[in-house]
Amino acid sequence: MTALLEDSYATASDVPLRARLGLVRRGLAERARTAVFIGSALEPAQELRAGAVLVLCGWPLFLIAGAVFGKFADNWWIGTPAVDRLPASVSFNAVAVLGVLGCAVVALAALVALPSFVRLVKAGWWSTVRRPVRRAGFAVVLAAMLLGGGLAWAHHLGPHDRNGGLAVYGAAFVVIGLAASVAILLAAAAAVAVARGIDLPEHVLRRLGVMAFVLSVMMTLLFAGFVTWWATQAAYAPTVLLNGIGNGVPFTSGTVPPTLLAAGLLMILGLAFAVGGSVRIARGLRPDRPTT
Repeated sequence: MTALLEDSYATASDVPLRARLGLVRRGLAERARTAVFIGSALEPAQELRAGAVLVLCGWPLFLIAGAVFGKFADNWWIGTPAVDRLPASVSFNAVAVLGVLGCAVVALAALVALPSFVRLVKAGWWSTVRRPVRRAGFAVVLAAMLLGGGLAWAHHLGPHDRNGGLAVYGAAFVVIGLAASVAILLAAAAAVAVARGIDLPEHVLRRLGVMAFVLSVMMTLLFAGFVTWWATQAAYAPTVLLNGIGNGVPFTSGTVPPTLLAAGLLMILGLAFAVGGSVRIARGLRPDRPTT
């Protein structure tokens, strides 16, 4: 490619914008294809691996969105009339339970894949995943330290200071939230790198495919619970939603706060990954699918 560009243009600055954009588009498409095996007519093992990786890419978005939702909805029942709390309570608890179960499924999948990861390390392929794993480990440790310090600080503050009364604490909370989000994304990137690099037997791939499919179902139900809580609060306790209104933020109102809008968009993006992964998993699990 470099030789072709040198033969076609005198200098790098002579490459037209259209050609530059074409290179970017093709390069990104190729990286996406090799990252999750985008394409058709893949072997069942490739379909299962690609589907599990896609679902795995969507789960961290749900974790971040769930954390945002949990912080926004903190003490929501205080502003909700007792007679109207049942639908919101059921949906809120469903989101929390599904979030915990989803993390349990991911942890179980990691245990299933652990023997293959150990074999990869023993075979000398650790260098292929060392950088993303170390980067994720550092980010997780840093986020945990910041979170621990923030919780210890919060215990010495009153409700007013914890809810916007102390600007320094508010800024620290934003930093901790960003650090936690980065740690989650880097951990997911490391997991994807490991999933692409390890050699998984067919029966393990099938188990991981089923777990990923179950996780995608949980993500769908979690999103439904999120939407149900939002809708019931907008109908019966709209004042609770005033917690996150920003001045001049597009597409927002008293019942569409920016915080919930951002969380919802993250969940929709995560669901897009999950749906795409589920389709691939279904292809890979078809009994009539030929193998090579």
